[in-house]
Amino acid sequence: MSTALLAEPASRDVFRENARVVGLVLAIVLFIFVSLNFFFEQRHLRAEEKAKAGLFALSIAESVKKINRADVEALILTSSRSIDALSITVFDKDAQPFVAWSNQNQFRSAEKMPNTELVDEVKSDLQLAQLNIAVPLVSGDEMVGKLQISVGLKHLYMHTFAAAFVGFLILTLATFLCAYKLTERYMARILPIRHLSETAEQVATLGDYSLRVAPQKGREFDDLIYSFNDILGRIESWEFDRQSEARERQEAERRLAILANHDTLTKLPNRKYFQSLMQDALTEAVQSKQLAALMFIDLNQFKAMNESFGYDGGDLILATISNRIHAVLRNTDTLCRVDGDEFGAILPNVDSKEMAMQLAERLLHEISQPMALRGKRILITASIGIACCPLHGSELRQILKCADTALKEAQAAGQALAKGQFRLFKS
Repeated sequence: MSTALLAEPASRDVFRENARVVGLVLAIVLFIFVSLNFFFEQRHLRAEEKAKAGLFALSIAESVKKINRADVEALILTSSRSIDALSITVFDKDAQPFVAWSNQNQFRSAEKMPNTELVDEVKSDLQLAQLNIAVPLVSGDEMVGKLQISVGLKHLYMHTFAAAFVGFLILTLATFLCAYKLTERYMARILPIRHLSETAEQVATLGDYSLRVAPQKGREFDDLIYSFNDILGRIESWEFDRQSEARERQEAERRLAILANHDTLTKLPNRKYFQSLMQDALTEAVQSKQLAALMFIDLNQFKAMNESFGYDGGDLILATISNRIHAVLRNTDTLCRVDGDEFGAILPNVDSKEMAMQLAERLLHEISQPMALRGKRILITASIGIACCPLHGSELRQILKCADTALKEAQAAGQALAKGQFRLFKS
């Protein structure tokens, strides 16, 4: 047996796999063997201890019948070593404790022990730490009491442990020998195609189709290696063309997605994309048990401005206002254009509704700052409606409705104010 075989990484991998399989099979065999050994040993222990208990019951039955405590105690002291008992308890015909003995405390008072029920046949109960045996005490045809014996299981466990330990040593040695022989045979069979398999693994791992297998002259696998290299060359050419097409397609899809989901003027997400983003924010808020807020921001008297300065002037106002709103919102917030002069701000992870109201106050202040348009100084005000999840609902329809209701209340209250007004929905 040579250690050079296990020095190669590939051989070690094969050896470990073989060792796992062989070890698993032998471990199952060992488990079955130990289990059967434990089963038959405990059966043997039950039968042996029941026989001993039966003989001991015969020896003390007459003394129990005569209520001769001294004779019973003497018999217990004489027989306790042969029985190897942890405790022995004798009950009289009325199921009252008569004599109680333990291997630690010797004889102890039976008066404080609980009563029991007599049995008409030998019974045994195997527990984790001991075997309990109950034997009826019969003198002639008369039931005179019951014998209760508890036997320790130390020898049973020691015997089982010894069998398991020896089996483990044999299993370990057998696993190593079998795994080594299987690995040796396997590596000898795959040696001609080792270089080809290693190259294939490198190609699969690195995705580098420019790798080639060096031909081995005079070997029977030369045709296979040549065909493999030819396939790699064709895949390399195909992969280059595929990646080029994929890059072009991804770029085109990205541009189309931007056009489909964003407003062309402000570059903000449009109404369709806004609903999807809002639904994601609500789902995350419910799962993380965090407060999220939605703000509808509507520009007051924008239609009049649009008529006064034309569509180009209105577009300039919208672009300026969206930049001002962006300057106030947090990096985690998302601003969308949901209508002509109406914006929607999605605010995830809001600490409290008061924080949302403070942010609305700052937005109104920033929006109401004067701006110059075609040489004229103009003032734009806004109305803001706020709804919070889960405070006002956890479904998209509910939040949209609550925010819209709050916006209408703000519009009714703030048209005449110098910087507009905001309202938090009141449920």
